[in-house]
Amino acid sequence: MYIGFATNVNKIIIDSTSVTVGESATVADSLETGGQKKRRLVSANPPDKYNVTMAFDFVEEDADGLTELERFYSWLKYEHCYGVNPFEFPAILINSNRQKGESQESIEHIIERIANGDTSARLPDKEYYAITSAVEGNKSGNSLEVKMTWETYATGAFSIPNNNIEVDHITAYNGYVDIVQTATPTSEPTTATWPMTINNVSETVIASVFDGDVTTRYYFTPKTTAGSYAVTLGGKSSTFTVA
Repeated sequence: MYIGFATNVNKIIIDSTSVTVGESATVADSLETGGQKKRRLVSANPPDKYNVTMAFDFVEEDADGLTELERFYSWLKYEHCYGVNPFEFPAILINSNRQKGESQESIEHIIERIANGDTSARLPDKEYYAITSAVEGNKSGNSLEVKMTWETYATGAFSIPNNNIEVDHITAYNGYVDIVQTATPTSEPTTATWPMTINNVSETVIASVFDGDVTTRYYFTPKTTAGSYAVTLGGKSSTFTVA
């Protein structure tokens, strides 16, 4: 199972972040003669390990009276459970699993291009991470620079734990559907949070964008055949028409 990253917490990885690749990929066996060692592979894809630095504001409060730093700590303790539940995050560009990526600032622009039918646009890959160390912090102005160790958890998909917040209603359009939840979730929804069907056929969600409050927008490939289409997800339905 995996979860989303903390709600309304920035995803900026500071440049001082470093990576260790290939740790514990092999073991060495001592030979009987000559003092030589023979190495053998025990993992073809060991976790990449990152010394991640991020900065979280501890002054500005949201409607619930929580700062960005407090939202991160709450997520770390009660959602991520100190590394028990891996989380989805845009792939860190220096990892060993991916060959490309995009800056955080360009992701929404790419999604707009996809929604407008630009077949050359491609979203950054997602990765799954676990925070495997204690989190250390140093004050920097109105922010706390936190240092922690992240490890890649997997590159596949897992089931999402239920956070007990339901879908209130959905509104479907040709190419995307807006999903409104009953309250702000503690983890950002991902493309795997709600399986979606169109006219009772499973539909691939190509991207999702969360507004930081209660609304998530799912993007899918626009339909070109005229007719009425019923979108269903999270126990709710909505219809759009293609002329």
